[in-house]
Amino acid sequence: MTEPGKNPKGFRNWLVMPLSAVSMGLMLLLLPPPDAHASGGGHGGDATSESSGPKEPEIPETVIQSDSIALTVVLPKVGAIRQMVFHVWLEASSVADRAILEQAEPKLQNAFLRDLQRIMYRDTQNRYDKLEAGKRGFVYNGPELIAPPPPKTPEELEAEKEAAEAAKENGEEIKSEPPFSPFPPTTNRYFAALQNRLLSTARGIVPPEAIRSVQVRKFYDNWPGDKKPGR
Repeated sequence: MTEPGKNPKGFRNWLVMPLSAVSMGLMLLLLPPPDAHASGGGHGGDATSESSGPKEPEIPETVIQSDSIALTVVLPKVGAIRQMVFHVWLEASSVADRAILEQAEPKLQNAFLRDLQRIMYRDTQNRYDKLEAGKRGFVYNGPELIAPPPPKTPEELEAEKEAAEAAKENGEEIKSEPPFSPFPPTTNRYFAALQNRLLSTARGIVPPEAIRSVQVRKFYDNWPGDKKPGR
């Protein structure tokens, strides 16, 4: 994977055995291979000049590209093994809130791992039962990042200033615009639900207003037992 920004420091690799009496807060069962429109793929690179072409997507300071989370699930009764990797990013509500997320990042990673253990053990059982060998693994890519908007013109900045002054005179308050977010909503409902689950978990660890979103940017899995000899 060639994600922008820092390289992952390493994978957090864990072995998961059967979990008894697992309470599923999120029914993320039987993740199907994503549709083409949900994989984040876009059109090919059309040739455009730098001056006339759109801005390239960039990672704002509010985004933290956390270490990838590697997870191995074992179904001992059937001998099935599933190896998974999640690329999870954190989006702070502001640049100042980024420091809060960075300080809590180890706790967030551990909490995400616990969620994924519960969710993916049950999911692995379902995929093993309902899909034949060789068709269980898949790759998910988050949607392409949005390019940042052009900077505001002096006229727009002046209009905003006048509106703020008028509101202040009337005893009103104009809320500032949230920082630019490069993440469009995913059209894959399973990963949308997973992101919401992880966001809910994160808001139980850090102040809820400090974190804007949790993004699963990439997922892939491997079922080594499904490979036939000689392949």
